[in-house]
Amino acid sequence: MKALIAVLVMALVAGIVVQSMRVSKLKTQNEALRQQVAALQAQADHLSSQASQPAAPAATDEDRGELLRLRNQAAQLKQVTNELQRLRTQVQQLQAASQQVRAAPATPPAADSNAAVTATGPVPRESWAFAGYATPEATLQSALFAMSQGDYQTFLASMSPEEAARMQKSFEGKTPEQIAEEGRRETANARSFQILAKQELAPDRVMLNVFVAGEDRAQRIIMQKVGEEWKWAGNAGRRQQPQSPQQTPVPQ
Repeated sequence: MKALIAVLVMALVAGIVVQSMRVSKLKTQNEALRQQVAALQAQADHLSSQASQPAAPAATDEDRGELLRLRNQAAQLKQVTNELQRLRTQVQQLQAASQQVRAAPATPPAADSNAAVTATGPVPRESWAFAGYATPEATLQSALFAMSQGDYQTFLASMSPEEAARMQKSFEGKTPEQIAEEGRRETANARSFQILAKQELAPDRVMLNVFVAGEDRAQRIIMQKVGEEWKWAGNAGRRQQPQSPQQTPVPQ
């Protein structure tokens, strides 16, 4: 998480530097245009005063062309001034965002005090992939990835025999397409997951305290070793004690 914050801060700082360089360049251009407009405005005033004198001849085509050119340059100066103000506002917004990122907490909600080990950092959705079943953490990622892809068969293969049977019963009457869509919908808002803590319940049984960003909820998942592989054996809230309303489980 600290690495992610550092990347965000660096990106914001880079944005501020780029915007500051643009502001500096526009300031230089702005000053040059101001000097040009001041000189040209003097010429325009002179031409206008001559044109207003009763005895003066009518303005020539050259004079009218010069006046039009001066007006065009004045309009360009106004555009540059507006752009400079817009960039200043963006720089202020980037600076404020940078301060907010630095002040943001580096970790999600604290794990259960009874849990033994804090296991992983956040795993962003973009990096989810099938990770096998060699560890409880790998099985969790494999199951969530299969669910997000609508891969019903791989999702069931991530479950313990009892949990797989329960899931199949809950899917009775649904087509494979409906089941796949249901899995994708259940994980649509998840941006990442993080194992906050890992607690050993028995040599072949552990509980993972998992936080799902995007859904902003935590749940406790039981992982059981079946042979040489770890399998998802259900949610701790269903098997041991009721979960709070804020901990609504993902696959049931």
